[in-house]
Amino acid sequence: MRARTPTIRSTIVKTATLEELSARLRNLDNIKTTRSSVRLQLSVVSEDRREIKEFTEAGGAILIRKPGFIRVKAEFPVVGSTVFDMTSDGRDYKVHLPTQERFLVGRNELTKPSEKRAENVRPQHIREALLIDPPLEDEEIAFLRNVTYSGQAYHVVSIRKTDRPQLAREIWFDRVSLHIARQAIFEAGGELVTDAWYRQWLETETIPFPGVIQIDRPKDGYLLRVEVLKSGVNEPVPPETFVLNPPEGVTVERIGTFSEEESRAGDQ
Repeated sequence: MRARTPTIRSTIVKTATLEELSARLRNLDNIKTTRSSVRLQLSVVSEDRREIKEFTEAGGAILIRKPGFIRVKAEFPVVGSTVFDMTSDGRDYKVHLPTQERFLVGRNELTKPSEKRAENVRPQHIREALLIDPPLEDEEIAFLRNVTYSGQAYHVVSIRKTDRPQLAREIWFDRVSLHIARQAIFEAGGELVTDAWYRQWLETETIPFPGVIQIDRPKDGYLLRVEVLKSGVNEPVPPETFVLNPPEGVTVERIGTFSEEESRAGDQ
């Protein structure tokens, strides 16, 4: 009896123009606020990226209000006590670590990563990855190319800075679904600082939203997996949502350089 050769069905690969993909990016800008229930899995990575240590998975919430406001709160499973509570206004960030009785304040720009890699997590990293922006005021779409990576076909839209020939971001579109599969963000020297991958896109009021986001910060030495359990797009998120003050008796630790006036304001 002859063995039958199995039939392999080829995946239908779509083709989109640069204008069509740009329109998909612009559509994402219709998301002004989000209120998401999430599961978070933080992992720290050794410098040679051979060792990965996973922290306990935590439930929590992520609230975003454009342009730069974000608050992320994570809780231990079962007991429900807070793992961390962090917020950013687009320039500065604050982090409360209740179990360590610490309250950190600093600039979003991370000039010197900590050897304790879990301390390198910034709320703005999550904001940049979770809500994918169309080209910003200082950015422009440069060109489109096709890439095959790990057997998958992608359209890759390159975004550069308007004032200099520098690659700012790459947006990878899956050529089967035309959903965004990856966003790569580069710093001034061209080095990769954020490598975010997206899966399980959901349609929410005609605006797609990712269900699973894997954020890799190679220079900072951590990975963060965000699983969106429930997302409220364009729900009211008032400004006071992002106010985070140090609890009584907890010393404020200032990360980076602040002027005297800024330090006094932060202590209030």
